Amino acid sequence: MTTIDLILTEANLNNHALVEASLGQLSHKTVQKARTGKRPLSKKMQVLVTEALNKALQPEKLYKKEDLFPTLLSDDL
Repeated sequence: MTTIDLILTEANLNNHALVEASLGQLSHKTVQKARTGKRPLSKKMQVLVTEALNKALQPEKLYKKEDLFPTLLSDDL
């Protein structure tokens, strides 16, 4: 399970809730990729998912991109 999947499960939110919270730039497929973590998302998509999550959870807690999508050391090289 990924961090974003845990957060959405605890908040009882589905993929559609994030798509609705976004500004129309986020797809269900992108949210599913983020939840499974099997395929990496581009930095732009990571930002869009993070913004949609913060909007959907408002005002509970604001997350940063780094909280939801931790980078590996090999990505920093």
